[in-house]
Amino acid sequence: MLSVAPADFVSERGRLVRELREAGRSAEAALVASLRKPTPVILAVNRAARARPKAARAAADAALRVKKTQVGGDPDAYRSALAELEGSLALLSDVALAHVAPEGKEPSEAVRRRVRDQLRNAVADDEAREALAGGVLEREVETAGFSSFAGVAPAPRARKRSTSSAREHEERAAERLRERERELCAELARAEERLREAERSLREAERERAKAEREAAAIRARLEQL
Repeated sequence: MLSVAPADFVSERGRLVRELREAGRSAEAALVASLRKPTPVILAVNRAARARPKAARAAADAALRVKKTQVGGDPDAYRSALAELEGSLALLSDVALAHVAPEGKEPSEAVRRRVRDQLRNAVADDEAREALAGGVLEREVETAGFSSFAGVAPAPRARKRSTSSAREHEERAAERLRERERELCAELARAEERLREAERSLREAERERAKAEREAAAIRARLEQL
């Protein structure tokens, strides 16, 4: 219900209330009946979160990492978390805008900004973050979002620790390259084996063909003698 088109909210709410009452769940029916209609922006954001649940979950998780790494003294981890957050929010924003704009029209810049602000505000708020991940936001969030973090990388740690971190990063990268090389070598070995099998099959087929041609020639010769 929190992710339907704005024009369908009231009728969907009424339908759920009737179903709950008929099931004898009067308390839940009263709760649903008390729900106020969210703004079109919130409904669109919820629809985006439900249409792209992995992106919604990734945004929520990345937001937590941004908060943690912003004060953790690891600029690389902070930038990585911020990049993942921005990527997930961009995807959710595009999907939400497709739902909030009138059919056949481009959303206005004001609407684009409201959608972006709501997504950023939601992931910055502890309660709203999980509601967004589940596509069940009920109201617009007024927090400042992560705008205060934009462009502010955490202070680097001591040089010795940064050097160690860089060395570990290089070692991990080298190990990934070695693993990829091993995978490619294994793929090459399998491909070469398939090639050898194909060549053996081809040679066998050529021998069978030559044998068949000889047999056919012998039969034609006997026919000519008759």
